[in-house]
Amino acid sequence: MPLYEYQCTKGHRFEAIQKVNERPLKKCTVCSATAKRAISQPTLLHNAGVHVFDRVTKDDALRARPSSLKSLKKDKF
Repeated sequence: MPLYEYQCTKGHRFEAIQKVNERPLKKCTVCSATAKRAISQPTLLHNAGVHVFDRVTKDDALRARPSSLKSLKKDKF
């Protein structure tokens, strides 16, 4: 289901997950003011390796850790 972004007349922005055929929300979830669907900037994924969703190996997980956590692996408790 798509994620839609809304903005009310008082400036609050919020998101709602809705079916494509559902009617847009009319009230702000924060203050109940009139809300309209906002035009959001699309997310562009252009990072190398983003298309690889099949599996994550232990080495991949260790590479993704911050360096401070990598040092913990070397220490013996």
